[in-house]
Amino acid sequence: MMQTELLHTLLAALLGIATGILVVLSLIEKPIWPMMWAPRTPEVSDQSARKAHVILKRVIHLLPPTMMKTMGAASLAMIALLVVTDFGGASLAVAALFFTQLALIVARLLRDVRGVDDVPSDGDPAQVRDGLAALPLLHHRGLLMAASTLIALLALQIALT
Repeated sequence: MMQTELLHTLLAALLGIATGILVVLSLIEKPIWPMMWAPRTPEVSDQSARKAHVILKRVIHLLPPTMMKTMGAASLAMIALLVVTDFGGASLAVAALFFTQLALIVARLLRDVRGVDDVPSDGDPAQVRDGLAALPLLHHRGLLMAASTLIALLALQIALT
C-alpha cells in the first residue's frame, strides 16, 4: 500500500509540474489563441504573431526536453503503478486516459515544434502564422492531458482513502 501512495504522490507531482508549465505557456500564447483555428485570422496582427513567435523560439529548446523528461518519468511511474496495483481497474482507467492522450500529443510534437523553430520570426508572415498556430493547440491538448489525468488520479486517491 505504501508503494501505491508513493507512486500516487510522485505522479501527482509530475502532472502538477506539467500542468503548471502548460498553464504558463497557454497564458503567454493568449494573444494568439484565435490563430489555433484560423492561422491567418485578422483578429491577430502580424506584429502580435511575430512577438509570440519570438517568445516561443526563446523557450523552444528548453521546454520540450523538460516536458519530455517530466512525461517520461510520469510514464514510468504510471507503469509502476499498474504493476503495483496488479493492473486494477481504476489504475488501468487512469493509465488509459494518460497514455491515450500522451500518444496523440507525441504524434504531433516534433512537427509542431519545427513549425516554429525552423521559421525565422522576421520571415514570411504566412509561414510564421502557419507554424505558430499549431503550437498553442498542442499546448492546450497537453494541458487537458495533464490536468485531466491529475484530476482522475486525485479522484482515485480520494476513493482509496
